[in-house]
Amino acid sequence: MAYTSANPSRAVGGFGPSFDRAIRKLFPSTSKLTFNPVFRVAVDAFDVIPRLIFPEFRALPPNHLRIRIGVGNRLFNNQSDFLVHARDFWMFVFGEGIATMRADILDIGVGCGRWAHWLRDYNFRGRRFAGSYVGVDIDEEAIAWCRKNYDDRFRFYLSSDTSVSYNHTGAAQPAYRIPLADNTFDLVFSNSLLTHLLEAELENYLRESHRLLKPGGAMMHSHFNIEHPPATYGTRHTFSHRLGNALIESEAQPEAAVAYHTDFLFDLCRRIGFSSSEIVHMPGGAQHQPILLCRK
Repeated sequence: MAYTSANPSRAVGGFGPSFDRAIRKLFPSTSKLTFNPVFRVAVDAFDVIPRLIFPEFRALPPNHLRIRIGVGNRLFNNQSDFLVHARDFWMFVFGEGIATMRADILDIGVGCGRWAHWLRDYNFRGRRFAGSYVGVDIDEEAIAWCRKNYDDRFRFYLSSDTSVSYNHTGAAQPAYRIPLADNTFDLVFSNSLLTHLLEAELENYLRESHRLLKPGGAMMHSHFNIEHPPATYGTRHTFSHRLGNALIESEAQPEAAVAYHTDFLFDLCRRIGFSSSEIVHMPGGAQHQPILLCRK
């Protein structure tokens, strides 16, 4: 689940939305390009000089892994975006009391750790993150990078799920069960996981989130929501095709971009057993995906 998201409204190279839409029709999933060896070498080469100049960039994952998890159209200048991208999320989580610095946290679709590095590197007068952090992803390369670059407060699991958009295919598998005990986590969250899940996979991960949460714990999943559409709705995104309750952008790659209606999400969460559901969104739409926030 190294799923793309980020800020999709940026136009390619500064060109207008028509050009951007044409490019996205050719490449519905930028992430898939990062498995091409020529593309990988090219984009990683642009990372060499910035790493030499700025010490804070040297601990970042390789550029092709950063692109894989979503950088909008910043293929060559996404270093600072990676460093600051999760800031407001954690400010919200800790400011609203959803979790504490001693919480047990599960990140589904951890990718190469764009959310995790904030807690790994937090150190205020010797005070550090004292909880546990588990990341799950289908991307073997990203999981290997995280295992090598994080300490023992962090654990990473490779999912057996498949995804056309992430070059991870194979025979159909039973619904993936995260290999952890019930009632383990204070917070289960994902960044843009739901934007790449069709209906059966969506229900599975919401049920897994509920199973793994402690009573009173919170689930937070960002997603594409028709009632709170992205700034790119009508240009890059139209969600004009339907698969069950899923509204998809590309019939060729259905998982590339998937949206849902609020009522469907709330009804599903209620049936699963969550006690409350809300959509946390930015008024006026704009560049950040709304979050499905539910309490167990």
